Amino acid sequence: MTIKKFIRYLTSLGLAIALFILIAAYSIIGTVLPQGLQREFYIESYNSFGNIILAMQFDRVYSSWIFRVLLGVFIVNLVGCTIKILPSQLARLKEEYFPQPKADGDSYSLEQGEDEALKDQLKKQRYRITETDTGYRASKSRIGSIGSSVTHLGIIIIVLGSFLGNMFAEEGFFNLVPGDIKPFPEYGFSLRLDDFYLGFRENNTVEQYYSEVSVLSPEGGELKEKLWVNKPLKVQSLNFYQTSYGWASRLYIKDSTGDVLESRLLRSGESHFYQPSHITIYLYGYYPDFNITSQGEPLTMSEKENNPHYAVVIYQFNNHIGSYILEPGQTIDMDGYTISFNDSVLYTGLTYRKDFGYFFVLAGSLAMLLGLILSFYLYPRFILVENGRVSPITRQNSWGFSYQVRRMLKQITGREVS
Repeated sequence: MTIKKFIRYLTSLGLAIALFILIAAYSIIGTVLPQGLQREFYIESYNSFGNIILAMQFDRVYSSWIFRVLLGVFIVNLVGCTIKILPSQLARLKEEYFPQPKADGDSYSLEQGEDEALKDQLKKQRYRITETDTGYRASKSRIGSIGSSVTHLGIIIIVLGSFLGNMFAEEGFFNLVPGDIKPFPEYGFSLRLDDFYLGFRENNTVEQYYSEVSVLSPEGGELKEKLWVNKPLKVQSLNFYQTSYGWASRLYIKDSTGDVLESRLLRSGESHFYQPSHITIYLYGYYPDFNITSQGEPLTMSEKENNPHYAVVIYQFNNHIGSYILEPGQTIDMDGYTISFNDSVLYTGLTYRKDFGYFFVLAGSLAMLLGLILSFYLYPRFILVENGRVSPITRQNSWGFSYQVRRMLKQITGREVS
């Protein structure tokens, strides 16, 4: 394939349509599938399709390299198409440009004097009149010639704005258990988690998870809100997204009389160093519906607390002391104190994001809307009147424009024209 053929293909309408369909398909997938969740969620929720979802990056559609390549090629296609058609569109804005009627186009006859009455009517409808030796030319809405280029420009701004937003966005991630508060002092509010819970399918797999929060103001104001996967919360210029969840379990270290020496929440995979005995308590995992695999590994059958157990490993001076499977409240007896876990709670994982590309997307959307208005409502209209005949000329909606001209002529002449 020669360079000229490649460029012609790269800027072709066929490629633009194919790219548009692929981008739309990816966007639909990104809307239907929960985005940005942990790998395990897709494996558990979609079984054998989970690996396909992860391989095709359907779990993060809008940041995937596939989606970005599609958008990049689409932008190149739009820029190429615009560069190719813009000179001819700009030429149609000039007064010298006036298209000739088609040989088989509509044309209507006028009787003597009716052409002047038509001219007066056209002036009232803001047509620009140019006299000729054999009659006159009338034109209106020449600006509509650039409608498609303005639409292309709007789409380009939207896509570039999205890229800039991803590049310079302010974002972060945090976990909360019910009762925790996350302050955002630079924005003048705090976010408190009031409750977090899971929604289950009939087979006990997780279908959805929900965070009920309160937005707190320094003046004491409190606004109750709720968010879940694919239903973000917007507070001022920040968007909050439900992205993950997990279990946090309360570690208790008690003396021989039952008094609490130390207590803290641990998530699965976290550890706590107990200084007096130089021991490290590692919570390997919490299993709300405990079972054992054929290889002897602990697992949970569901996220419902039907049979809760803890897997705990203890080290002292980097030496392995022991591994334990514990029920809630069951103790590990050490020298003069006990270790136990209890009071497990779900925690939520929230992502916040401030997208600086918002105004680019807004400006691009307005430009695209303007382009569509120019293309479909303010499209160029031309009327050639010469030698007693009227010829309506337009590239868009030719039947509708001819009908408008016939109706205008009927009002002027009081008869059906042909």
